[in-house]
Amino acid sequence: MTLSSYRLVFFAGFLLIPGAIWGVQVNPTLVDRTSFVQRQENAKTVQAANKLLPTQRDSLNETWTDFHPVADDALANIANDLNPHLVQKRLYDTAEELNCDLRIQPKPALDGDTSVRFLISGEGSYPNLVKLVDRLEQGQHFVRFENLQLTIPSQDYSRTETGAVRIVGLVQIPMMPKGLKVKDEASNG
Repeated sequence: MTLSSYRLVFFAGFLLIPGAIWGVQVNPTLVDRTSFVQRQENAKTVQAANKLLPTQRDSLNETWTDFHPVADDALANIANDLNPHLVQKRLYDTAEELNCDLRIQPKPALDGDTSVRFLISGEGSYPNLVKLVDRLEQGQHFVRFENLQLTIPSQDYSRTETGAVRIVGLVQIPMMPKGLKVKDEASNG
């Protein structure tokens, strides 16, 4: 049994025409359907996450309401809390700039004391130590020396190996007045 060419063309057309329709119209539609299903799943995930947003917002609001008074109390005295740290940094920076060796020890506060005190000791040349004291007293951090002692070594005998002048002092940092803000030295010029 031989197939005639007409029958062969008919069977080929019978297979090729539906295959062409499948390739041109149905297959891209299946890809679009898969993409659409994926977008729908993503949208459902976003919707589920968005349903949680009001709950998260309310939780954050409640947490802030609890935290806000604590934050206000902590920030009310920020100038008084930060000023001693800024002064210590200024002491070290100024001493380094003037080639002085400086050590700082905090002193315990006395009952009813409205200021912070530090015991400083160190060495340097006399002109540099005088400049150090001047810069600290004239600076923006309101540093005041309660006691200050400069010890100049004698010509014959020196306590220090380098013969440098020694400084020992008690530094007082008063409480910051209300309405006065501590500025960074870099912003002043």
